Amino acid sequence: MKRFLIATVVGALFLGVTAAGASSAVQKKQPVPVVVTDIQIPVAGQAPVTAYLVRPAKHHNHLAGALYLHWFEPPASTQNRTEFLSEAITLASKGAAALLPQLTFPWEGDPVGDQTDRTKVTNQLKAVEAAYNTLLQQDGVDHTRTAVIGHDYGAMYASLLSSKVHAMVFMAGDATWANWFDTFWLGLPEDQAVAYRKVFQGLDPVDNVSKSHDAYFQWAGRDRFVTPEVRAAFSAAKPTAKVSLYETADHFLDQPAKDARLAWVTAELGLH
Repeated sequence: MKRFLIATVVGALFLGVTAAGASSAVQKKQPVPVVVTDIQIPVAGQAPVTAYLVRPAKHHNHLAGALYLHWFEPPASTQNRTEFLSEAITLASKGAAALLPQLTFPWEGDPVGDQTDRTKVTNQLKAVEAAYNTLLQQDGVDHTRTAVIGHDYGAMYASLLSSKVHAMVFMAGDATWANWFDTFWLGLPEDQAVAYRKVFQGLDPVDNVSKSHDAYFQWAGRDRFVTPEVRAAFSAAKPTAKVSLYETADHFLDQPAKDARLAWVTAELGLH
């Protein structure tokens, strides 16, 4: 049986939850009921994807759709599908369905430095695409009003989906797959590093963001993982993108970034 929560949402945060064992904290003002459902998404040749589906409790014929892809930053407690849950609940209260899948590579397996890493990325992409298709299949979702929002590795996968959606938010991700894999896992000699970069030809985020309709890049001024050169490469790849640099934020970004992101997605999807 699927677990579900009925969250009472107002403004930026939640919640009043009726699931067994869950706490309840209801803010003031007029509540908007939102349902958060724990679902399993089938993926051909892979294990099912665990995800949260968030949508208004009442039937709605004209829902926007949002896919949220979480970050990787161990040992953070939010490096999973819960990262964007409060944000998704707020968006759902405005008239959207949101899907928050659990990602697995490189969360549950390390890169090894060869062609199999490309296969792992493409397998994860297939799971992300399955999640997006599940979002589109939700009753009332308008296929022309969709967005993908990703952070860190989640942003990098979001870039590979950007041609399918109306709007993309890319938060503090890298330009290439090989760089972080090599820097934080592999430590390859230079000749091997050059060959490894070629493994991901056609999949690198900086080569795919130009395919997006509308894009919003969010960067952190104190991010030790993303360099100014990476930020510049993305702006060159997508000159029409909205760009925000939060000078005092670290890789996690901050509340002003969340507020700006929610406002931008709300406007892009025609919500209120």
